[in-house]
Amino acid sequence: MKRITLSRLGRWATLGVALAAGVVGWAQAPQDFIIDTFDTDTSSTWNRWWGSATQSYVWDSTTDANTNANSGSLEANIGFDITQYQGDNQFALVHYFGQSVDGTQFTNLVFDLRFDKNSATRPSGDFGYFEYGLVPSDYSQIELSNVTIAATNTGWNHIVGNIDPTAAKLTNIVGVWFKIWAGDTSGTANANALTGNTTFWLDNVKLIASTNTAPPPPPTLALQPAVPGLQIFASAAGAQYQRQNISTINPVSWVGASQPVTYAVTITNFPGAAYSGFQAQVFLVPFATTPPTSENSPDWNEANCVFFQIVNNADGTASGSFHYKTNQPNGNTMLWNTDPTQGGVGSLAAINASTPVGTWNLSFSNNTSITITTPDGTSTNFAMPSDAAALFADPMYAYFGIQPNNAVGIGQSATFSRIQISGVSAPVDDHFNADALDSTVWQVVAQDPAGVQLVPANSVYWLSWTLPANGYSVLSASAVGAGGWSDAGLTNILNIGGHNMTLLSSTNLPGVTTGFFQLQKPQ
Repeated sequence: MKRITLSRLGRWATLGVALAAGVVGWAQAPQDFIIDTFDTDTSSTWNRWWGSATQSYVWDSTTDANTNANSGSLEANIGFDITQYQGDNQFALVHYFGQSVDGTQFTNLVFDLRFDKNSATRPSGDFGYFEYGLVPSDYSQIELSNVTIAATNTGWNHIVGNIDPTAAKLTNIVGVWFKIWAGDTSGTANANALTGNTTFWLDNVKLIASTNTAPPPPPTLALQPAVPGLQIFASAAGAQYQRQNISTINPVSWVGASQPVTYAVTITNFPGAAYSGFQAQVFLVPFATTPPTSENSPDWNEANCVFFQIVNNADGTASGSFHYKTNQPNGNTMLWNTDPTQGGVGSLAAINASTPVGTWNLSFSNNTSITITTPDGTSTNFAMPSDAAALFADPMYAYFGIQPNNAVGIGQSATFSRIQISGVSAPVDDHFNADALDSTVWQVVAQDPAGVQLVPANSVYWLSWTLPANGYSVLSASAVGAGGWSDAGLTNILNIGGHNMTLLSSTNLPGVTTGFFQLQKPQ
């Protein structure tokens, strides 16, 4: 039995105990999973997943990575056009296995890739940003990595992508995907985009089995204090630009209001300086009706969007900035590009604060006059063009949420203890102290809705344990002793950042002043 002692919190002494099952080898040697070596024409099983760029996929019996005359490869022909497709200048290729496989049993996705020498290139001298990953059973994406192939490299390249065994949804993988997004119009002459025809070949796509025949180490338990409020996690695995939000059910526009309108958010917990660039956001977006719950990225997809960004800095301070775009669906260059000759607006205003924690106010008056106020009480005033402001008349809705912006931020969270919208016909003042999100006021609009959690006032701890933990159960007891352990009865277990997590309330603690938890796996 392996015992893991956890930190003492308040009056509670906590102990996690992992009881190891018998250590045995696997019943048989691990086997690689052959996705496709294109020995025969299987091109009909490889298909467009999304993207406006033209796409065709055919079997090429004359081209093989191993120069095998009895085999071939998949030939892909893509037609990029940044002028025509703008932000959706991309392709995504998907192949389904016809079965589900346990991705935790594999260490790598490998494949061979070759570009035709006449393919479209970027001014940076490469064929584009080639990404790849796995498809879990809910048909979302697990991004593994990416590669850029230099335009001078027209031979075969053997690509090895690492698989994180703790990634969410990895136990049920049903497919594999590849893509190039070439819709970035920022910079001079669309330097990060592609226009023209691209041809590449794909061969020998496989999942490589783990050769570690020893069982994985037992999982470990941890406790963290729970802070009541709306806690939003960057919970979508492998997605550094995921948007995790809630949005208003009722329209809340400032345009035409008879009094000042303020959108205020109070942050009580935020990732530390080690996660600089982590973002809290307010999106103000006009829709004909209530935003669809699938629209979690209006700053990219919708034509018109106000974007108020709050980020933490590496020195522990924070910055707030105001951006907007108009008449630009499927793109965001207007939010960031400061060159007006390219339609850029950039940031209308920016202001620093000593910390991201506290209340941030975004206030509008007379349609175009705007004030940002920080948790320090400092403020800045600026104006928005009247023709742009007019596009945000009701029905317009407010989003509040987070975005990690880099890989290390995945799994982190921010807690909001209050959101206020004043001066509108449907004002909001929510302290998030109920047991559930008020469905008459809010809806969840997130890439991974499970990462949007309301932490009730009676919540005391987050209990978490590392993965993999197949076969383990969580037991609890008010005291350590023979026969005192029973199933902890935990529900709503989340997979976030390579851990399982669940909330413990004051009503489901195993003892009044002391309690113990353990993970147990029968031998």
